[in-house]
Amino acid sequence: RVDTRPAAGGGGGQHAVAVGGAAAPLGPLRHLLFDIQPGGKAPFGHTFFSEIDVLEAGGPAPEVEPRLRVRPVRIAFEAGAGAYRFVVDATEAPDLREWVERELAPTVSAWYPRLAELLGSEGYRPPERVMLRFRDDLGGTPAAAGGAGVSLNAGWFRRERGREAAGCVIHELVHVVQAYGSPRADGARPAPAPGWVVEGIADYVRWFLFEPQSRGAEITESNQARARYDGSYRVSANFLDWVSRRYDRELVRKLNAVAREGRYAAGLWREWTGKEVEELGELWLAEHRRRLARGEAAER
Repeated sequence: RVDTRPAAGGGGGQHAVAVGGAAAPLGPLRHLLFDIQPGGKAPFGHTFFSEIDVLEAGGPAPEVEPRLRVRPVRIAFEAGAGAYRFVVDATEAPDLREWVERELAPTVSAWYPRLAELLGSEGYRPPERVMLRFRDDLGGTPAAAGGAGVSLNAGWFRRERGREAAGCVIHELVHVVQAYGSPRADGARPAPAPGWVVEGIADYVRWFLFEPQSRGAEITESNQARARYDGSYRVSANFLDWVSRRYDRELVRKLNAVAREGRYAAGLWREWTGKEVEELGELWLAEHRRRLARGEAAER
């Protein structure tokens, strides 16, 4: 019986376990059967096996890939008085270590508990251990979140560390906290929420709470003609901000809760605001058109 979790420290990240005979082979085995069990409470207690090697006793030593000989560069820190633990794996971008320690780690430590509070719902606890890993194989994608992990495009972060890098991480951490689609307590998988809701909430947190001074989700002369409430990302974030200010300051919290629990329905907008979402979208756009026609800055 083998437990893949480390004896000390956080359970997240990458770990290796070897099973072998101390002085002799395990035996003349022809088949191996692995009986796998979760290492903790679902949905975050499972183990992902990326490689299993079987070595013949007396055979040649295994070859180690050159990239595996590189000494890992990992920065660990906590948030929420130790309630949350983070590891940033900068092995593929060691030059970013100083920026992580000086800027990213303090930002994540300050904001992750806020995200947990803002996007909370009954009976839900966000991931307590989160891994952020710099990678050089993401192509043109700046970052991507999955489960309790975030992949960061090393090249993009080198270029943007003084501009959009921190906000990008906040956006992805919102996805970590959202945890939409995770099995419910009864084992059922919730119905998916619309993509514009998922990304709109993440960009709302980023552009209107984390870095409102950047005004990165404005409706302007250049984008107002194609703006739609369900346009996703920045445009939907602007819509959510407008509805929150006009009708219900708790709207994003409510929207997130129903999305997480698989209860999203268009009819909820009328329950929360007295209007259908399409009607709200038209009112929102009409207000921006009037503002732009008068040459006024957006309301904050």
